[in-house]
Amino acid sequence: MRFQPELQALAPWIAAFGITPQTRILTPTGQRAARDLQIGDMVETRDHGPQPIANIREAFAAPSERNHFPVCIAQGALGFGLPHSDLNVGPQHRVLFEHIRVPLMFGADAVLVRAKSLAVSHPNVKVVRAKIPVSYIQISLAEQHILFAEGVPIESIMPEGECDLGYMTLRSWELMVAVA
Repeated sequence: MRFQPELQALAPWIAAFGITPQTRILTPTGQRAARDLQIGDMVETRDHGPQPIANIREAFAAPSERNHFPVCIAQGALGFGLPHSDLNVGPQHRVLFEHIRVPLMFGADAVLVRAKSLAVSHPNVKVVRAKIPVSYIQISLAEQHILFAEGVPIESIMPEGECDLGYMTLRSWELMVAVA
């Protein structure tokens, strides 16, 4: 993997997306740290099986940018033992969220939720104040898919942070109503 400052310079807010380097990603051969993945490596996706990594980059968020502080989803915070260990993601990174009330309220089995919105609705999900620059690994596939970080379904990254998945993205207040 190599740092690509030219990409970050085009859209500095993109640094609010990604996972921290030690996060384990599910691959066909088991869990691998995000920092060890390279272009061409296969990752498991939720709906389309193994897919090759098309691009992987590392973005740095300055500690003065509180909008880029990482969100720590504590081990087990989402229920059913997920995540398998603490999962640190960028605040804008979307997590696929399934809850018994989601189909009743939104007419879909699952919705996407930004990590910072989970911090509002879940007691064991917290925004962590960064004292040093935070590094986020951003994994892109040929098409956007859901992949697994520490067992949690998360989005792969698109070049400008857009979302091309067929799921609704909830705002904080909608999530709070859904899990209340």
